Amino acid sequence: MASPWLTWLCEHIDPIEVFSAYTKLRRVGRRWVGLCPLHPERTPSFYVFPETNSFFCFGCHRGGDVFRFLQTAENLDFPGVLRLLQERWKLPPPPGEPTTDRDRQVAALIQALDRAHRFYRQALYTEAAAEARAYLEGRGVPETAWEAYGLGYAPPDGQALYDHFRQADVPTWVIAQCGLFIERDGRWFDLLRNRIVFPIHDPAGRVVALAGRALEEGVPKYLNSPETPVFRKSQTLFGLGWAAPAVRQRRAVVLVEGYFDAVLMALHGWPHTVALMGTALTADHVRWIQRHADRVWVGFDADESGQKAAWEALHELVGGGFAPSFLRWTEGKDPAEVLQRAGTPALGRAFAEAMDGWDFALFYLMTRHAGVSPDEWPTLRQDDARWERSAAAIVQNRQALQALFQLLTRVPHQSSRYYAALQIARRLGLEPPAQLYADFLRWLRRKSGAESQAPGPGSPPPALTLERTSLPSYEKWILRALIERPDLFERLMTRVGEAILEVARSHRLLRFLYDAWYAGRTVDWPLLLEVFSEPPESLWVHDLLRDETPWDERVFTEAVELLHIVYFRRLRNELARRRERLDPDVARQVYELTRELIDLERASGLHRLGPSPG
Repeated sequence: MASPWLTWLCEHIDPIEVFSAYTKLRRVGRRWVGLCPLHPERTPSFYVFPETNSFFCFGCHRGGDVFRFLQTAENLDFPGVLRLLQERWKLPPPPGEPTTDRDRQVAALIQALDRAHRFYRQALYTEAAAEARAYLEGRGVPETAWEAYGLGYAPPDGQALYDHFRQADVPTWVIAQCGLFIERDGRWFDLLRNRIVFPIHDPAGRVVALAGRALEEGVPKYLNSPETPVFRKSQTLFGLGWAAPAVRQRRAVVLVEGYFDAVLMALHGWPHTVALMGTALTADHVRWIQRHADRVWVGFDADESGQKAAWEALHELVGGGFAPSFLRWTEGKDPAEVLQRAGTPALGRAFAEAMDGWDFALFYLMTRHAGVSPDEWPTLRQDDARWERSAAAIVQNRQALQALFQLLTRVPHQSSRYYAALQIARRLGLEPPAQLYADFLRWLRRKSGAESQAPGPGSPPPALTLERTSLPSYEKWILRALIERPDLFERLMTRVGEAILEVARSHRLLRFLYDAWYAGRTVDWPLLLEVFSEPPESLWVHDLLRDETPWDERVFTEAVELLHIVYFRRLRNELARRRERLDPDVARQVYELTRELIDLERASGLHRLGPSPG
């Protein structure tokens, strides 16, 4: 039975408003349906149940209430979800919030970090902080921005914050776990001393860590709080406190390396800028970006380490389904230096002249393997002879080709990989361009060990079973129709949805055709023969090519219905299996959906079409 406290929360939350902030929902009976914001998909499988404030996704099989959703979507603990609800959806503070031991620990640490942040912000206006204020103004950060971005100052006294905490009776265990102190010989000392202080926020806007920029030589330039129960560098981006709303509004994000870079970019018209914190871009970072942005700009430093970090970020972003753009800083090594030397117009030029991911990949590899200097990047394309020599060096360098192939493996879909390979090949001047993709497939098979297990010369080919080589007749009809009339995908998706593609035996072929249709690309028979050069798909393509049966609307419709039956029956069996492992509330919702599924079958007459085909 739900506690009165949780009941109170549910009464004050509009679940449709919360879920609609992450995906577009449409009403279907008593349910609401949309694309799942927790994983990439193109056909809606995300169901919201307003009467129980809950959701379930049939794609990633996640489910639960609004709080569980926000914990997953924003990577927050329960107190963080409450803070997010209070700030973004104006949820009033609940009466007498109950907390577990974990909740109390997190709340105490967050309170201590907020106290430390306020202490450092006030310290920035003291007489001892004159050098810090002058430094900020010299870096182009005016006084009006200090408060807006929560900047502060850590005094040089090694126990200033510690004394402040003791006066406030902060428990010793909080001092030990909040990440702001170091212990020596039984005494506690402040981690940050004589530094500009930057707050690090989580997506709910809470301060979860602090970072400092040194004002003196001979010490590390930047120093971050260590990881704590409330802070993980691999899951947090600097600047979320002010950038998150702008990212959601613009559906775009700019990634930089430095804290000052992020602050100055925001000051000069790019408030959707966030920075890494001395770590590489991670899959957790990309998942946050996927939920809030469609466009990514990468503006890492122009030095060797910055470009290496950008190369690694390209892999993560491509794997997340993004087509990122890369900024070139030609008038400084980073955005802060560009602003200091050339002003805001130089930043605008960098965005206007940004490279796409494949251009950046080629330039980066040419720098490493063809003797190209980063200073040559802006003019290299205009020098045909130099470009051809550099491209040839890439093609002839085994390490460079392997690096390109490794990057291609991160592209999510087969058809997208093929077209990415074509783009790269054309820029390298390869003829025919498809040869690069063929080389990639051979490398992939070799890498997976397939070729090492292949029979030697003169050995008979391995027997292919009927299960692998034969296709049900209804699948042949559907495939041939979609190859020659890709506009039929509109009907197929309206009737059965994207999930049905995985049910078909020819799912790889169907997925390739679907991805191409969705992206507006043309697929012809030569392309299919080139891409699917291995059995069983190669046998199916040749069989379809030889088939000269004329188009028949009635047969196509019946073929779609037969595939529909297979999908419904597999889905019903899968739902029954999963229902046994779900908690009672979610199981009840799945049971209701299953009943609706059966009713839909009966209403459509699908239950009369006989046994499962194929």
